[in-house]
Amino acid sequence: MSTKILFKLEIVWYYLKKNVIFIIGGILFGISVVKFWPQVYSLYTRIIDPKIIVGMEGLYTDTSLPSSVTHEISYGLTQVNDNGRIGLSPIVQSIIPENDNLDYLVTLKPDFYWHSGKKLTAQDIELNISNVETEVLSDTQLRIKTPTAYAPLTAQLEKPVFKKGLIGLAGYQVKSVKYQDGYINRLELKSLVKDQKDKTYIFYPSEKDLVNAFKLGEITQALGLSSQYEFANWPKVKITPEILSSQKYIAVFINTTKYPIKQFRQGLAYATPKTNDLNERCIGPISPNSWAYNPNIKDYQFNPTRATELFDNYRVDKISLTVTDRRLLSYAQDIKNAWSENLGIEVSISIENRIDPDNYDTAIAYAGIPTDPDQYNYWHSTQQSTNITHLNNSRIDKLLEEGRQLFDPIQRKQTYLDFQRYLLEESPAIFLSYPTVYNLSKIN
Repeated sequence: MSTKILFKLEIVWYYLKKNVIFIIGGILFGISVVKFWPQVYSLYTRIIDPKIIVGMEGLYTDTSLPSSVTHEISYGLTQVNDNGRIGLSPIVQSIIPENDNLDYLVTLKPDFYWHSGKKLTAQDIELNISNVETEVLSDTQLRIKTPTAYAPLTAQLEKPVFKKGLIGLAGYQVKSVKYQDGYINRLELKSLVKDQKDKTYIFYPSEKDLVNAFKLGEITQALGLSSQYEFANWPKVKITPEILSSQKYIAVFINTTKYPIKQFRQGLAYATPKTNDLNERCIGPISPNSWAYNPNIKDYQFNPTRATELFDNYRVDKISLTVTDRRLLSYAQDIKNAWSENLGIEVSISIENRIDPDNYDTAIAYAGIPTDPDQYNYWHSTQQSTNITHLNNSRIDKLLEEGRQLFDPIQRKQTYLDFQRYLLEESPAIFLSYPTVYNLSKIN
């Protein structure tokens, strides 16, 4: 028995000696594949099985995904057209106002199906809009009811509708969702459109993680970076700047309770440096792509002489500037230097997670731009939790109230043109710019 075992061991030893190079090479290759799996997988996907793998920063749940993602998966009842106006989405045949614009009769197209294969019916539509009720009339018709006339409603209907599990109606179907600590980590989408590639979204908790993932080859695209980093010098990397003029703006908000004199606020505005790039320059809270945008309002171009004239009558010695995002620190430092140099103010900068509406002097922050030009929540005197400047102007209040109740497009546009003019005259905020982000993509 022992002789047979020894014989077998000699055969194994002979085999190992003869193939030692291949065995060691195989082990090293296996270790390399495991250790450098992201790069290996990226090479495989780019050459053998090319896919679109998109990286984005943020912590998202099923109900808080970016609109750019949700619109790929499903439709709302309306959609934003190229001119910024609201039109019907692909699943809707008609929306007819009734009862002096208190109600809307919605008729769905008859042959749309959820990704699950079930036919879309009016019973499936859940809007989740405050103070709005729905009444199902048939499989293809529902009535939307509002307590008061509310013109911005059609813009809110643009939000995509889903069934549980992110089951949608549009050109991409959710193939799988992976979660980490309660947030979506990976979202795989299958294309239902011919010649359109499948797509995967990977969400990272920080921009640093997103950048590293792009470097390691885990993703083929990185969206929404605050700078180009070193990628401008990388071969086969395409960098596309995107000015977010329809999504958000950067402004210095002024606590009008502490500084109630508009000439003082105007002085600060004239003393604040702004970008010279007209594409990036923001002059008001409504997007330049909106049908309601007013380009003929005070733009408060940097003018130290005018700032001094206004400031001399309403002088202060100290003022604080709150920063809500570290990416805005360079803006804050430039403003501090300009105010100190031109107005002689001692400026203190503090970094906070959020603006305390009742306990700040001035604050630089990002602000979102809604699809509809309605600005009631941000500037009406009754909106204490969202009107962080505490602006209280009866003329502006009246315009904001009218803007929500007017349905004639010409009258409504004139109302918002006037609103922007009076708001900039009051100067509760110093509008600076639209942020620019950088989208990276790898070129094969």
